[in-house]
Amino acid sequence: MDSVDLKLLKMLNGNAHISLNKMGREVGLSTSGIRRRIKQLEKHGLITKYSALVDPKKYGYSVVAFVNVDVDSRTMHELTRSLVRHHEVCELHRTTGAHTLMIKVRAKDIDSLNKFVDEHVQSFDSVKSVQTTLVMNTLKETLLNL
Repeated sequence: MDSVDLKLLKMLNGNAHISLNKMGREVGLSTSGIRRRIKQLEKHGLITKYSALVDPKKYGYSVVAFVNVDVDSRTMHELTRSLVRHHEVCELHRTTGAHTLMIKVRAKDIDSLNKFVDEHVQSFDSVKSVQTTLVMNTLKETLLNL
């Protein structure tokens, strides 16, 4: 990967709909050259997929919380297998420290969040403790800041 590839990644990360022609003008390559480089970035796994970013608030999900869970490691797989199926779960991380799992959850309201935690987290016998932290305001949120 060279500086041109990095520029292409930055442009696509900012707007996946940017035209190949415009990208070419920005970096001094032909449209076919840009297409070839993007295909190589995809082939090497630097670009894994393209998707639309949906505004959660406009979709009705105005509550964001981080749910920290301490779970018995012998049965953690059962809980994580269940959690990944729920649309409320935006991120699921196995962590070090006081908690085994950190879950980023989006919910319509506090009642929906409570219901999710009660029914889909605390309902597992292997869960030792749950700590929920509400997000007051998101100041920055990116997958990778290029």
